[in-house]
Amino acid sequence: MTAASRIVAPFALALSLAACAVGPSADVEDRPADPRQVVDSIFDIGYERILDVYFEPVDMAALTVDGLSGLAQFDATLHAQNSDGRIRLLSDDVVLAESPAPAPDDSEGWAALTVATLDTARLRSDGLRQATAEEVYEAIFDAITADLDPYSRYDNPEVAEQGRAFRDGYGGIGILLDVDQDGRPVIQDVFPEGPAFEAGLRTDDRIIAVDGVDARQWSLDDLGTNLRGPVNTVVQITLLRADGSELTVTLRRRRVIPNVVSVRYTDDVAIIRLTRFNAGTSDNMRDAIQEALARLGDHARGIVLDLRGNPGGLLDQAVEVADLFIERGEIIHTRGRHPDSRQRFLADDGDTAGGLPLVVLVDGRSASGSEVVAAALQDSGRAVLVGASSYGKGSVQTVTRLPNDGELFLTWSRIFAPSGYTLHLQGVTPALCTSAGVDDPNQLLGMFANGELHAPASLAALRMAAPEDTTALQRLRDACPWREHDSELDVEVALGLLHDPGLFQQALASIGTPTVAVRQTASE
Repeated sequence: MTAASRIVAPFALALSLAACAVGPSADVEDRPADPRQVVDSIFDIGYERILDVYFEPVDMAALTVDGLSGLAQFDATLHAQNSDGRIRLLSDDVVLAESPAPAPDDSEGWAALTVATLDTARLRSDGLRQATAEEVYEAIFDAITADLDPYSRYDNPEVAEQGRAFRDGYGGIGILLDVDQDGRPVIQDVFPEGPAFEAGLRTDDRIIAVDGVDARQWSLDDLGTNLRGPVNTVVQITLLRADGSELTVTLRRRRVIPNVVSVRYTDDVAIIRLTRFNAGTSDNMRDAIQEALARLGDHARGIVLDLRGNPGGLLDQAVEVADLFIERGEIIHTRGRHPDSRQRFLADDGDTAGGLPLVVLVDGRSASGSEVVAAALQDSGRAVLVGASSYGKGSVQTVTRLPNDGELFLTWSRIFAPSGYTLHLQGVTPALCTSAGVDDPNQLLGMFANGELHAPASLAALRMAAPEDTTALQRLRDACPWREHDSELDVEVALGLLHDPGLFQQALASIGTPTVAVRQTASE
């Protein structure tokens, strides 16, 4: 597998994540300690990255004007304009600052203009003078990225730290928190092999204090912040156990990567749920597959990979998850303006599941990395997709860590399935649509067997035309629109396919691409 770009999802301690997709990261080395240098370098680095990596050419003059106009949130009279080659910041009709426009590709010049404009305007605007430096960065970059596309954005240092913790791991003790009915923090899960697990902490233990401080004085997010810290530092926790006893333990923090993979079993089928893609996902998925094979043995009928509601994560991990099931061939390819954005990812690790029949569940909230996996498995003929059309998050973003520890996300390429269509806007269409209003799994399977449902192959021309052809895009989305329905319907349809090898093979054939060898299982 070739070196991968990455997709990132932002993280909040309650483990509620929003979707996003990103490419290669760029950290800023030798961060300046002088606050003034930080201001200068934030805009210098940010503007340079926009000019260099954004997937379409940009008009730096227009972006800078709109960025400066974002200062209106501090002073409603402020707005910027580009007139006769000069950039002006005005308060109503009064010019507060004015500079000649730099050359279109002079990122350093545009950054210097921004900083100089801010310095001058602060002296003359009470509202701007009262804003913090971070508030100003956020206002300008938010206004700039709003001109780009929905997936380019700026994350302030607090949000960025949470995102890095989720995708790359964090110094912690390895627990998942919730609150009980009395509002006391309680351990919802203990991660295997983490410090908390090794110290004997249990699900339903209530946290009374951290380092001697009453835990009830903190919000759940603040408690999580206090439990985290640099690797190899220690934290003391006092617990109230279910039997009423108290226990105080001292734990040494280690790098923790949440396990986002879970497995359950029904009717000799392993149902593997994958909720995100972080730095440990492919290893966790490999372990889950091997556990399933060992547990089910010769009785195994297949695997259901549940990607519903999965908003994405690290692209390299999504590629590696797809690679676990695909013997050979392309997984995805990406295209953008920057030469390094044009990549092709190939399978090379063999099929960890040994060709066991595979059904993938997707819905309208499956986005980004989950769409990469679904498209690769469907186009390769390795899996049958069940559910509804996925979200259509078909772009890759770079993430640049700025000198203030904030992050700038910039779209730098689009993602293309092996058959050549882009995931952008259209997403992936399943072979068996469960969101079209039929709520009986047996009826749905019968309709599919009789050719009454859209087959992916019949939509191929629409997929190649979309998203530029809006009529084709609409017809494609209408073929299997997302709507809320009983989540078990998807699972029951998947199990029905895996219990009927002939119907499963019919579903594979409906994809319209060369199918790989799929292990046959005995029918009832």
